[in-house]
Amino acid sequence: MADAMDSKSISRKGVGVQVPASAPEIADPLARALLPVLLHRIANAAQLLSGLDALLPLGPAVLEERSGDLASAGETVDDVGWLLALLASASGSRLLLERRNRGGLAPLLDGVRSCLRRDGRDLAPADAPLPDLSPDVADGWQLPWAIASLLFLEGRGLAPKAALPWSLRPAGDSWSVECDASPATDAGPSLARLLEDLPGARFHRAGGKASLAIPRAWLRPAGTR
Repeated sequence: MADAMDSKSISRKGVGVQVPASAPEIADPLARALLPVLLHRIANAAQLLSGLDALLPLGPAVLEERSGDLASAGETVDDVGWLLALLASASGSRLLLERRNRGGLAPLLDGVRSCLRRDGRDLAPADAPLPDLSPDVADGWQLPWAIASLLFLEGRGLAPKAALPWSLRPAGDSWSVECDASPATDAGPSLARLLEDLPGARFHRAGGKASLAIPRAWLRPAGTR
């Protein structure tokens, strides 16, 4: 039996879960920043659904009249599910399993934008349509997480209220993700672990720019198969 001074007990419906007080913090910096963003989005979706539930006594037409709100909540929950699977995978759990999301870059980079805004920074809009993710790259999560980590880590070193300019474009036989390199942060150390699982990708940082070169087959122009 663990000593009460060494652990916390969280009880839910009579079930106790022992959480060591000395449990390490989430190591991945993007995971740490993204979790409160997802909690906020889940809370907003739950509040919207609770509001609709409170209106049901007014008549069966309520759901038809508010179908747009239901669709919005559904999109939010779907995006949050994808991002939670990525976050869990980046934290050591294989929650993603066989799930893939060809258009998964857009919700992830929107999450990065929210993370930076919580810290008083921003991510500039994409200057071109985002490509689709190929489904067979590593375990499915490393590539989008590497792209997002690059932009988040360089972006958080910006001066307050600044927005990080970036691009994702074809470059010869590869794709190139490029952004300004912040003098206050360096994405390299955090990306090193991810790139072990992405041997075809190359990170470069010089001349005030940070870039990630990605094999051409790993991304596809949006809408192509």
